[in-house]
Amino acid sequence: MSVKSLIALIVALLFHVMHMMAGGRIDTVRFVSEKNGEPRYLTVYTPPSYHADSVYPVLYLLHGMHGNQYSWEDEAHIAELADSLIQGGIIEPLVIVMPLCVVNDTMTAYRLPSYFKSMHDFNHHIKKGEFEVLFPEIEAYVKVHYSIGGAKKIAGLSSGARQALNLSKQYHFDVVGLFSPVILQHQIPKKSTGAEYWIRCGSRDLFYARSRRINRRLNRYQIPHDFKRTTGRHNWQSWRVYIGEFLQSYAGR
Repeated sequence: MSVKSLIALIVALLFHVMHMMAGGRIDTVRFVSEKNGEPRYLTVYTPPSYHADSVYPVLYLLHGMHGNQYSWEDEAHIAELADSLIQGGIIEPLVIVMPLCVVNDTMTAYRLPSYFKSMHDFNHHIKKGEFEVLFPEIEAYVKVHYSIGGAKKIAGLSSGARQALNLSKQYHFDVVGLFSPVILQHQIPKKSTGAEYWIRCGSRDLFYARSRRINRRLNRYQIPHDFKRTTGRHNWQSWRVYIGEFLQSYAGR
C-alpha cells in the first residue's frame, strides 16, 4: 500500500470514528394528513452512523396525557440514552419515532397542555381512539422517509400505554411496552396478538391496581408478557428507568 493510500485510509477511519462519536440526531417532522388535511407532528431519532443504505428496527414511543411529541426527549433525554447504549455496544442501532398522540391539535404540538385541556383531550380524543385510526399514516410516512425494517416495537406511558395496547390489537408489533398503563379491563386482549407485552408499574403508582389486573388477565389467557412491580410512582422518574430497561431488554445485541 502506498503512503498516499495509507493516509486516505487513515482519514476515512478518522471520519468514521468522529461520525460515531457525534451521536444520533432528532428530526422534527410535520406533514399533512391525506385523510382529513390536518397536520401530523412527530420527532424521529436516528442513531449514530445512520445511513439510508442500512435497515434499522423501529420503536414507536408514545407520550402520556400531559405531553406531546417532544416529551420523551425533554423529560427522558431519549437521544442521549439511546446514543450511550448504542455506542456502548449494549443495543443495536434503531430508529425511534415519537408522534403527537392527540390528533387535530396544533396547540399541543407547540406547548404542553394545561391539566384541564389534558382532561378534555383524554375525554374527547384519546378515549375515542382517534390516534389509533390515523396511526397507519404515521407508519407510512416513516417507511418512506426512513430506512426501517425488521423488528417493530411500540411503547407508551400512562394513556400512551393505552394507545399502544389498542394498536397492538390492530397491527403487528413484536413487543409492546406498557409503562404505568391506564387501561380498562375490556381493553385487555383475550387472545394472542402475536406480541409480547412488557409491563412495569410502581407499587406507589395510582394506577398500580390496573397493572395487576392486566397481569392476571394475560396470565389467564396465556399471552406472553413480562410484568414487574417497582417502587416508583406515576412520574418521569419512573418512566426514565422503564425506557432504559425496555431498550436493553428488547433492542440488545
